[in-house]
Amino acid sequence: MPLINASSFLLYKDETAIGHSQEVNFKFEVDLAEITNKDSQGFAEYLPFVKGGSASVKGLTAYNDSLNFIQFADQVLTRATQVFYFKDPNNEEFVIRGTGYIESVDEVGDQEGITEFNLEIKLSGVYTAGDYRNWENIFEYWEDIASNWENT
Repeated sequence: MPLINASSFLLYKDETAIGHSQEVNFKFEVDLAEITNKDSQGFAEYLPFVKGGSASVKGLTAYNDSLNFIQFADQVLTRATQVFYFKDPNNEEFVIRGTGYIESVDEVGDQEGITEFNLEIKLSGVYTAGDYRNWENIFEYWEDIASNWENT
């Protein structure tokens, strides 16, 4: 089984990487309703309902980054929806894409320590996991195919 270097995985807001991130987590979940009955022969049975997801980032604060604590705090206050990508820059075959809201952001500055931030994102609506082609750029993909077809 190949090893994956987790340090290369980044979380992006639109096309901008969240800089100085140390830890990135994506979580997918589904609400399960228990539907166990007498016909289940003693085994639990469930029915999946609402799907959801979240992402969290822990990083070092750098106010010269294009995305920093100030921008994230502003997005909490304005309730702005954002598009997030979780991807490995070396492998565009697997990308998680979702729209979400900044649920919380906090900044921690210990005495004699480095200032860190924690960011929690709640996904809203449909999210996808797969290659980089999605509804926003799939037409570019087809235009490339059409262009290549015309040039043959």
